[in-house]
Amino acid sequence: MNEAEKSINILNSSPDSKLYEYKLGIERITMELVKFGLTKTQAKVFIYLGKYGSKSSPEVCKDLKLPRTETYHVLNELTNRGIVVSEFSYPTKFSAIPMEKAISTMVKTEQTKIGMLAEKEKEITQLWHQIPCFFTKSNEPECEKFQMLQGSSRIHSKMQNMISNSKIGCKLLCGAKDLSRFYYSNLIEIFEASSSNMKLLISSDVLVPHLIQNMNKSSIRSWPKNMAKNQCFLLKDDDELLIFLRNANFPTRNIFAFWTNSKSLIDSICLLFDYSWDHSKPIKQANLIISELGN
Repeated sequence: MNEAEKSINILNSSPDSKLYEYKLGIERITMELVKFGLTKTQAKVFIYLGKYGSKSSPEVCKDLKLPRTETYHVLNELTNRGIVVSEFSYPTKFSAIPMEKAISTMVKTEQTKIGMLAEKEKEITQLWHQIPCFFTKSNEPECEKFQMLQGSSRIHSKMQNMISNSKIGCKLLCGAKDLSRFYYSNLIEIFEASSSNMKLLISSDVLVPHLIQNMNKSSIRSWPKNMAKNQCFLLKDDDELLIFLRNANFPTRNIFAFWTNSKSLIDSICLLFDYSWDHSKPIKQANLIISELGN
């Protein structure tokens, strides 16, 4: 590797660089680390330290082209999380702990948070019911509602709740990129395990993950490849609808969805799904490495 190549790291490599072939993998890892609560910048710094060894704050700032103040705060936050350690040196250098240990540390941290919240559940609920309501419930029919959701974690959590509480069945229409994200967030596993009637309509019978291949083939169909790839929605029991306004074709944080129990809108989307289902075709067997879906 010559001096020019040494000045280029995986994270800022260009398509004509030898390192670019690794950049796609790094971007995939970054997306997964964000799910553990890291920001993209924190994930970027952690990956950089893990692949380029211990570095001082000025070196991280220079190599990753980050503002000096932001670099300091990011390194401090990663140290506080226990996935980056500082060394006794001048200037102080920072290094990342092994990836498997970092993931284990972050998982245990989240489990501890969940455990603490679970312990408070009963206490908070009891306190809540001790406080009276200061309004009178109306006998008028309940108004139709809607909710705006941003970010994949919030949206996927809502979808998991819809699928888990389904009594009649769910209808999911999505493209290949959406399917990939649903697969890695365990949505597909929950969808498959549901005891209600499930229908999955995907945009191509070529891009089919292995897990979906194990599902009941009669519950999966593919729609024409030339149809728009930005369409994605979930219908639950024909009484709830979650529709993506910005789907997996956008960055994770920019994903935007709209939930509603509006009967007129649900009926319209249900007609669209049923029509698409009737004019779609059964999926074919396909062998695919899952990582291809995320590229």
